[in-house]
Amino acid sequence: MFRRLTEALRVLTRRSPTRGPGPTPGAPRQMLLSDVAADGRPRTKKPAARRSPPRTTRLARYFDLHDDFRIPGRPELSDPVAVDVRRKLDSVWLFTSGARVRSVGKLRLAVTPPGLPLDFSLAGAGLTPVVSARVASVFRELAPDDVQLLPVEVEDRDEPHFILVATRLVRCIDDRACEEVIHYTAEDGLPERVGHYRNVRGLRVDPTKTNGARVFRTWGWPVSLIVSEGIKEALEHAGIAGARFAEVTKPPRKPRRKKTAAKKSRPKRR
Repeated sequence: MFRRLTEALRVLTRRSPTRGPGPTPGAPRQMLLSDVAADGRPRTKKPAARRSPPRTTRLARYFDLHDDFRIPGRPELSDPVAVDVRRKLDSVWLFTSGARVRSVGKLRLAVTPPGLPLDFSLAGAGLTPVVSARVASVFRELAPDDVQLLPVEVEDRDEPHFILVATRLVRCIDDRACEEVIHYTAEDGLPERVGHYRNVRGLRVDPTKTNGARVFRTWGWPVSLIVSEGIKEALEHAGIAGARFAEVTKPPRKPRRKKTAAKKSRPKRR
């Protein structure tokens, strides 16, 4: 093999001119040492591999789940109460604080006025989510680690219902993307709420800070019940009644400018 390589080098040395003008345009390219393999044969160049374009990571989408108040004759549910009168619930916000609820015994809800049962409702002043059995099965299957389902009796209804408790509180509100946020300050006289939100308009969350949660409430503003796109699609596929979804991961709508009436030009006096 070494002898073949030596002979190939001699041939190249004889063919290459020592002096003279540069290569003539259109003439074949002269063979270089790098073009010869170890066995003396000319190397064949492999076609360059095509580079695939970089993949863009698709951010998760989230939605604010709330009740559809547009349904005519929609029944209103009361705040949950304990069936055992000796038990009292700590607060109407007990089921919407973003934490697991300890044993509270049997619960009951009143309905006013009577109406068609819905699959999803927000009950009472605490806006407690109350769901039917088929809605509960969706959350139980898709987000078992993010929810707690508490059985509740609904007045004049035989079918089972559940209180849906989101057990995760995630700090992910995107202040810059929201239309407006107002924080509690030390001047408000509530030191335990400093940094929390007094009001949020046009809620937007940062999907990179949700840690893969499928159901959660937003830290500092637990009023909103947030669900993933997968749960939204599963609920819509099931054809549930009483729920509405508002996306909280897209840019907020720009406020519309009020149209001002054009001023009429006065006729010039002659």
